[in-house]
Amino acid sequence: MGVSSILRRYLPLSGSAIALWAWQNRDDVIDWAAFGVRSAQGLVSGNTEDVAAEARLRMAFHGDRRTRRAPGLEVAVHDGVAVLKGIVDPEVRDVAVKLAERTEGVKKVDDRMDEIRPRLDPPRG
Repeated sequence: MGVSSILRRYLPLSGSAIALWAWQNRDDVIDWAAFGVRSAQGLVSGNTEDVAAEARLRMAFHGDRRTRRAPGLEVAVHDGVAVLKGIVDPEVRDVAVKLAERTEGVKKVDDRMDEIRPRLDPPRG
C-alpha cells in the first residue's frame, strides 16, 4: 500500500480542496516553509538549539489568538536571540515580546518591530 493510497483513505480531500486551503493560508504556508528551509540548514550545521527555540516560539505565537495571524510579524532566532520584526499593532508587539521572553531557549529578545499608529483625525473626503 503506497503513501498516496493511505492518505486518500484516511484524509479524503481532493487536490483542489488542498490547493484552496493552501491558497487561503498562503502567508502561513510560505512562512513555515521558509522556517523549514532555515531549520534544515541549522540542523545540518549542528545548530539545534536555535532551531528548537524558534520552533517553540512559533508555536507560542500560533497558540495565542493575538499573534496567530498577526500580519507583518516576523521571527527568527540566532545564537539564542529572538529577532522580532514587522509593523504590528501595539497589543501584538507587547504580547510577542512577552511570549518570546518566556520561550525556552531564548536568551534575549531583539525587538525591531514598529507599531501601527491609529489615525488621530479621520480622513476627509
